Amino acid sequence: MDRLFITYVLPFLLLFLGGCTSLKLSEAEPQPIPTFQKPEATIKVALVLGGGGSKGLAHVGVLQELEEAGIHPDLIVGCSSGAIVGALYADQPNVKRLENLLITLKRSDFIDFSLFASRFGVVKGILLQSFLKKHIKSKTFEELRIPFIAVATDLSTGELIPFGGGEMVPAIRASAAVPGIFNPVQYLGRYLVDGGTADPVPVETARKYGAQVIIAVDVGEDLSRREPCHLFHIARRGLDITHRKLSEHATRHADVVIRMNFQDLGMFSDRYNREIYNHGRKMTRTMLSQIESVILKKISRVENTPSP
Repeated sequence: MDRLFITYVLPFLLLFLGGCTSLKLSEAEPQPIPTFQKPEATIKVALVLGGGGSKGLAHVGVLQELEEAGIHPDLIVGCSSGAIVGALYADQPNVKRLENLLITLKRSDFIDFSLFASRFGVVKGILLQSFLKKHIKSKTFEELRIPFIAVATDLSTGELIPFGGGEMVPAIRASAAVPGIFNPVQYLGRYLVDGGTADPVPVETARKYGAQVIIAVDVGEDLSRREPCHLFHIARRGLDITHRKLSEHATRHADVVIRMNFQDLGMFSDRYNREIYNHGRKMTRTMLSQIESVILKKISRVENTPSP
């Protein structure tokens, strides 16, 4: 399945095939977002997992290295594939289970592609929903073993919506609903798409809840070295530049940024799962001394500050 065709040609085809039917965003009646119950204990370390399709497998490698180093997050914030990995880990904090579950995953296990799925997306999202229901024991955010927030984007207003309470599966599906590929998710009176549309690495969400140390993981791709050869390549490169700049802006207030060196892997490729996982481990190892230093410095300083 050609990435170029899915990204650019199909949306245009569906636009013409779909007639005049609209999503009727103006008729949506937003309901209150369930409140995130901030833990009573201080959030010392927050881990922010960015979006990136199949490249989100690098997050498993990151978690492996952090776990081996004795670094355990008090809060996880996830976007898109980062929301899927983050939710699975927050539900059952066992990185070996994650490795066994995700490394062998195939695109066909969660991508139910159909040209006629909808005018608004060529992937229905039912397979992803089934996968999440099968492998996440917790039905609600409140049942998770580690506090967790998934972010999605309101298609009507463009605002970033953080979900840290209520039902798990609809919120994670919404966080991973890549526009133009997945159908938008209708939840709580809103039409929701991938959180990365508004904030690909939601560091500010972690800051909002007072995390002392924020470790951000950016699994987005570097700009391709391929020479553009037609208009769709130019359009794609423009989008890639926008995403790269947005990611750099989003991570500017993180204490540590673990940034991958991916290039030309594609959004949903399943050919390099093990390599992506190992790359996540490798890049985290290079940052471990800095992470440990920041944690020691910032958390010790806060704990030693006398109360007023």
